[in-house]
Amino acid sequence: MHNDAYTECMQNIRVSDKQKNCRYIAYVANVLQGKEGIQSNIAFQGDRAILQVEASGNMASLLKYSIAEKVAEVICIGYKYDYLKQNIKIAGLNKEDIEILYASIIAADFPEERKYLVSYLEEMQEHTIDGFYNFRLCALQKKWKGVINCLPSSFSKKQLADFMEYLIGGRKGKVFLKGQKVYDSRCRRLRRADLIEEGGRELNSLREIVLSCAGKVECLTALSSKQESFLKSYYAGRVGFFSS
Repeated sequence: MHNDAYTECMQNIRVSDKQKNCRYIAYVANVLQGKEGIQSNIAFQGDRAILQVEASGNMASLLKYSIAEKVAEVICIGYKYDYLKQNIKIAGLNKEDIEILYASIIAADFPEERKYLVSYLEEMQEHTIDGFYNFRLCALQKKWKGVINCLPSSFSKKQLADFMEYLIGGRKGKVFLKGQKVYDSRCRRLRRADLIEEGGRELNSLREIVLSCAGKVECLTALSSKQESFLKSYYAGRVGFFSS
């Protein structure tokens, strides 16, 4: 009887994607770290990367939501970035500023899109990420296309700064920058930029600030010249410096 009750409260959750997107699976798996009552493993079958998770008791329902949230972030950051990069053709910005533009477009709708996707995903126990994206999210992709169609063919640095001002103007949250790492107000390291394949470590720290959707940056260590230039251009008046 005890074993039957245990079996009933067990949850098996499976997350998969194309093997070339294994960084997405690793990102979802990261939510499992430090949690008790969970067994998980990542395997490769054919051209698929698969995360298999087993949880019991109260942890099972909490885990379903946490995994749904991470899968949603994979789509509205990782997949959206790839979509933007493939479809946006803009003159007037250097490569780094174009990457900041991509991140700012993602961040503009990130909270709402994540909430929308979680509402679909939280009751699922099998997440086939690429299949869900390709066959269930045509309306979301149509929305992204509409955003792209509204962009001018040429974009100046001033226009990018104005867009960033619009993006962060009403945001109240704060993030903390320590070297190349970005933390939220609860001291949790943010890793959303890991969902974007290209870009060096320093560029990812700048992306992370944008993707955090925060309105202020608190700097805990000395800034590099690139970080200083970025914050001066896009977060002027919203930067603080920790002093001991």
